[in-house]
Amino acid sequence: MTLVESIEETVDGMMSRLLAAVDGLSAEQLDARPLDDSSSLFILATHAISATEWNFVEVLAGRNVDRTRQVEFDAKAADFDDPVALLQERWAGAQAAIYDALASLDDAEWDRERLHIFQQRDITGWTVAASALAHTAEHIGHAELTRQLLDARSP
Repeated sequence: MTLVESIEETVDGMMSRLLAAVDGLSAEQLDARPLDDSSSLFILATHAISATEWNFVEVLAGRNVDRTRQVEFDAKAADFDDPVALLQERWAGAQAAIYDALASLDDAEWDRERLHIFQQRDITGWTVAASALAHTAEHIGHAELTRQLLDARSP
């Protein structure tokens, strides 16, 4: 298995877990916040998908991603007819962009440093990939825990 195939398999597995965490929930449930200052499942899923795409496509491959981070944290499932389908479609689009970006990289791109604006430092392509996977995993775990809390509170 190549590095790119391994990254794709890992990201796909994480996003499958994320989509399982939102599956079968209503917009009201997706927008519920277990604590007043916590994020809803819809926000977590929206951000996880967008951040993963941004890290691999824009930071790693240097292709522009139309992303406004604050919009992710303002997202409301109630604004959409079928928010779960929207997240599934959003992931399908991000997945295609990530696969295309990864396929475009030559070996030198993995060693080249580029600025990561949130880390406020220059990092190699290797570090971008490792950081992106860690960041995504953190949000997946948060989403799964949020789902467990919601399920425990449901009648």
